[in-house]
Amino acid sequence: MADKTQHIELPVLHDFVCGERGMEAEARQHIETCEECRFNISWLRWLVEAGAKEKGYEPPSWALANAEKVFKLQKPGIVMIAKEIVATLVYDSFNEPLPIGVRRRDLPARQALYRTDNVQLDVKIELGEERGGGLIIGQIAADQGSMNVSGLRIELTQQGQVVGNSRTNALGEFIFQDLPKGNYELQVVLSDTMVKLPPLALNS
Repeated sequence: MADKTQHIELPVLHDFVCGERGMEAEARQHIETCEECRFNISWLRWLVEAGAKEKGYEPPSWALANAEKVFKLQKPGIVMIAKEIVATLVYDSFNEPLPIGVRRRDLPARQALYRTDNVQLDVKIELGEERGGGLIIGQIAADQGSMNVSGLRIELTQQGQVVGNSRTNALGEFIFQDLPKGNYELQVVLSDTMVKLPPLALNS
């Protein structure tokens, strides 16, 4: 192995870098005089360190779901990749006609119901003071009852930036408190889908 033209094989260098085997004196001498083998040792060490760090990385649930579908199905062409769905407004208390004799709407809360193909979202909005105190209370229900609605991540955003996070309880309920006046968006993070609601206004 002392001949520079006869470089040490990568599997041997890999085992040496990982500490799984020693290196004979002749091989060590070759490494000292061979720039290519020293380079191979350098990037193998980087690769081993990167692999060790990778073990501590937790990918998001939607990425795992996509990967499982791609590699487990026999026909990857039909795999549905994670997507965004905008929920449809079914009911809004502000759209209801005022009772006879009432000239203005001055209700303490607004009730709205949204729906997707298999999820229903009931949202209640209460106004607070100018600097805070507003509430967004909601509940998620699966239309077919097969989806677990406990522990779902709910994100509150403004202009695409997440400004709050919440988790649903066992009943699919969640709450955001002490919200200043403004326009907000809600999005529900499912395993392979992001369900978004149209903008919600916390204004007088």
